[in-house]
Amino acid sequence: MSSVFKDKDKLSSRYIPDKLPHRDRQMDRLRNFFRDILDHPSQAFLRVTQIIGGVGTGKTACTIRFGQIFEDEAKIRNIDFRHVYVNLKLHGWSRVTLYRHIVEMVAPEIYSPHLSAGEMLRQLVRHLRSERKYIFISMDEIDYFVKHSKESVVYDLTRLNELYPGEACGVVGLIFTARSKDFHSLLDKAELSTLGRHYIDFGPYTSPQIRDILEQRVDAAFQPGVVSEEILEYVADVTASAPIDGDVRYALDLLQYSGDLAEMEGSKTISPEYVRKVHSEMHPFISSEDILDLPDREKVILLGVVRALQTEKSAYVPLRTIRSMCAVVFEKYGLKPVDDLESYIQDLADRDIIDIKSLVQLGISGVPTETLDRFLESLIERVKSGLSES
Repeated sequence: MSSVFKDKDKLSSRYIPDKLPHRDRQMDRLRNFFRDILDHPSQAFLRVTQIIGGVGTGKTACTIRFGQIFEDEAKIRNIDFRHVYVNLKLHGWSRVTLYRHIVEMVAPEIYSPHLSAGEMLRQLVRHLRSERKYIFISMDEIDYFVKHSKESVVYDLTRLNELYPGEACGVVGLIFTARSKDFHSLLDKAELSTLGRHYIDFGPYTSPQIRDILEQRVDAAFQPGVVSEEILEYVADVTASAPIDGDVRYALDLLQYSGDLAEMEGSKTISPEYVRKVHSEMHPFISSEDILDLPDREKVILLGVVRALQTEKSAYVPLRTIRSMCAVVFEKYGLKPVDDLESYIQDLADRDIIDIKSLVQLGISGVPTETLDRFLESLIERVKSGLSES
């Protein structure tokens, strides 16, 4: 049986197209803010901006694409420049792990496990200056990091110029990406001052805009004729409406899972019935990307949370019930239980995947738990077999 897909990866939110529909204004603002840095990079002082917008509004795609464009321009000018993109949900457990990740991406030869977080940054700046290299750092999900950690990453990075007062530090730009400016309330006055007030807003996509984005992805991901105009408009309308509110990740997941269902049914096209069925089973706020970005042990713990909710047939359950169910799940998959379950539970809450009302009220609001359970079961099996996509 032939596949309805041409290239399923083109539906991933991690795929970055060359052209990003309906984000020209935001890309222009990024170019205008940073454009003259490459004219005299050795004299360029660190510039900081913020990208603010809800989930699925193209923030990450624009940041990465802008970095690619900047790298290409630097290459034409024979400038040794690199864009360093960091997803803080993956690499932001602490200042040490974060700065180690940055150093290993830029100059692995200077990394030493004996260096403190501050020493790693100073070593990195010394290396950039001595080698006449330049980097641009994009810190995605800074609001998650600030909520999750009390360490002063914003202060550290925005004051790099002060390591060599009056001279450029080699880090020419910083982009902090967040879902809203609410994280500002968790910063002290010194951090807010160095963070600055320049930000670029990413509003939610409208239905016509979502349709344009999906048309581009469908052409690359599906065989001709699989997705009709009717399906495109239906998915765009569903995605633009509450409670999804323009999250394009939802639309991409909806098309992918509808294509999977079409293949299972032996159909050569995606019917409205397939899309409605998948839509009824999906969580409006938890995307496949959210799940895949979890550390493997945290996926297992989330599965334990879901199992506890199913067993109790309740929207919320106490922590002791989750602890007991997690012990069962860890044993089932032959994994050693974690000692600090509460910290993992808190991290799931910081990622907006579960809700914590109190120690006797933990749950996942707005989700049919049996659907998430089946999805996680499949995901955990891929993790065990070494096929995890995370």
